[in-house]
Amino acid sequence: MIVGEGGRFFGWALYLLESKPVYTYNLLDLKRTRLAGTEALTPGKHTLEYDFKYDGLGAGTLAYNNTSGVGKGGTGTLKVDGKVVSTQTLEATLPLVKPLDDTFNIGSSGNAPVNDADYKVPFPFTGTVNKVTIAVDPPVLSPADIKKLQAASRSASD
Repeated sequence: MIVGEGGRFFGWALYLLESKPVYTYNLLDLKRTRLAGTEALTPGKHTLEYDFKYDGLGAGTLAYNNTSGVGKGGTGTLKVDGKVVSTQTLEATLPLVKPLDDTFNIGSSGNAPVNDADYKVPFPFTGTVNKVTIAVDPPVLSPADIKKLQAASRSASD
């Protein structure tokens, strides 16, 4: 395990399996989306990256009493040293809340695996994790999006 949050009933994890990079997103134990590299990493330093491009408008829609911006899917891309090794579409994401009893871990897994088929806890990483960066670029409503949401809100209150 390199880094992960959650477990059997919701979460995500970036890990190595037989020296191959894997990213798994677990949507409430209903659907798991798994991206994996096909080649084992060579010994030495590597940069692993998971990039997610969200399809929705984001939580900004909630200001207009509209939940259409949350829970959407998107496209996930797994990269090794800048090279794309896998791309998958996620049909949906968990909107608004997540289980509070799950943990965020670096270098080992928490109290339950995100994917029981791949590993058992604690699944310690035996190498060195030099750095973990998590960058969040939330969606921003455009002026056109705001106009549509305002019109829908007015229409709903008529």
